[in-house]
Amino acid sequence: GTEPNWVSAYEYVPDNLKAGAPILVLVHFCSGGAQNIFEQARNGGMVTLADQKGILLVVPQTSQNCWDVATSKSLTHNGGGDTGAIVHQVQHAITAHQANADRVYAVGASSGAMVVQALMAVYPDVFKGGAEFSGVPAGCWSVNDADGQWSGPCAGGQVTHTATEWGDIARAMYPGYTGFRPRIQLWHGTSDTTISPVNQTEAIKQWTNVFGLTATPTTTTSVTISGHTFDRQQWSDSCGNVVVDAWTEPGGPHGTSANMTGQYSMPFFYLDQDVGAVDPQVSDCQMAAGG
Repeated sequence: GTEPNWVSAYEYVPDNLKAGAPILVLVHFCSGGAQNIFEQARNGGMVTLADQKGILLVVPQTSQNCWDVATSKSLTHNGGGDTGAIVHQVQHAITAHQANADRVYAVGASSGAMVVQALMAVYPDVFKGGAEFSGVPAGCWSVNDADGQWSGPCAGGQVTHTATEWGDIARAMYPGYTGFRPRIQLWHGTSDTTISPVNQTEAIKQWTNVFGLTATPTTTTSVTISGHTFDRQQWSDSCGNVVVDAWTEPGGPHGTSANMTGQYSMPFFYLDQDVGAVDPQVSDCQMAAGG
């Protein structure tokens, strides 16, 4: 009774789903729907792995053209809006299927990628990680976007800040929060003409600052995926976990040539493994602290 009336959701429940299953949220792009992003996830191998490992998929859908990641409702913890609706859908799935509230992750493309970055900032208490394909930093879409549908300046790469400013924008979405921060994987092509690749650079600044990391990556490598080269930069936290994993495709299109790939995103969440009830990023830091 409190959700935006344009938001609904589907669930994909594997036959082997057990109590305590992890949840993966799939968020679609502008002018798309739940079926579209589900098919992209299937093509990327995510659905096959969900079948194999018993992962519950929650697939939100909006009847508006794009998701709202611009208004104060969506960018305020417990403020409602589209992000709040998705969190309520996750909470429903946890209750209905006895799923694991401590192992919830989100993946999205384009507008859905923007939702992923927003969810990581607004609801770090709900998610343990996110992977986004061609999105924008949390808060960027608010610039010159009165109805939450399109921000020309942000899409065009005209919205830039220092790392501290971006970090403060994200932290302000959940004032006073000092708990766990979900790790994030960022994918973008340098020839993206829909969402400027400047947003990849700005997102890296935002999330490294949120984690209190320097601008210098822990590791830098080149990876070839299906004949396409990606520059990969990774930042690790003090416990040795990769918490910012940035993939940039030189000459790559909107969505990148590895759009919604499960090959690297599912291992980033440890969803390719049979791990315990606690997210490994959390348990590793507990071990490092002697707890």
